[in-house]
Amino acid sequence: MSQLAGLRGPLIGHLLPLAGIDREGPRAADDTRRMKHAAGFTIVELMITIVVLGIALAFAVPNMQDLIMNNRLTSQLNLVSSNLALARNEAVKQNALVIACASTDGAGCTGAGTAWEEGWLIYIDRNGNLVPELSDDGCAEGAAEADGDCLVTWQSALNGPNVLSPAAGIPTLIGYDGSGTLVCDADDDGVRDGTCDAEDTFYTLCDPRGATKARALAISNTGRVSILTKAPNGDALSCGE
Repeated sequence: MSQLAGLRGPLIGHLLPLAGIDREGPRAADDTRRMKHAAGFTIVELMITIVVLGIALAFAVPNMQDLIMNNRLTSQLNLVSSNLALARNEAVKQNALVIACASTDGAGCTGAGTAWEEGWLIYIDRNGNLVPELSDDGCAEGAAEADGDCLVTWQSALNGPNVLSPAAGIPTLIGYDGSGTLVCDADDDGVRDGTCDAEDTFYTLCDPRGATKARALAISNTGRVSILTKAPNGDALSCGE
């Protein structure tokens, strides 16, 4: 019995923690109270955090929208520019007339004054009549005028609400001859003009922000493309306001 009595103290000491009982009861209670006091936020702290977050969002959201719109303008202008470069390179390589015109279906050109954001096509105009008469034979090596025209590429509609409008010098089409020189039909009579008026051979790309954020893609008589914030003659750009 004396041996069991001697073991009772240590044995109980080991069993109390297993049963969830802290021998230092008052001290544990104090620790628990301190933890409850330190955890979480007060209502005032939470309200201050929400106000600060709201102010930050008020500045960040408009800036983010502008960034997205500016990036869309740049990427779409680069797309048009790269397509025109493709047309010029193909004209020089094939030593042939290559035409770009607005097109919604990739098979024919749309009418004069049509906005180009709905799409466009680029084709090799074998007979030089400025009308796409597309044919698989026209793309064959050594193709002649009688074989028809060759589709180089068709670009489908641009993403988003942006509008791509041609200036007066590009009522229906623009192109390049075998030397890489710009080709126009400003009066839309189906006959190639002698020269292009550089002040009227440009596109205006507008987004919902209007003319103040619009950009122009100008094409010189030598085929050089540049992005401008004004028309080539220095006038402000218009978005149909």
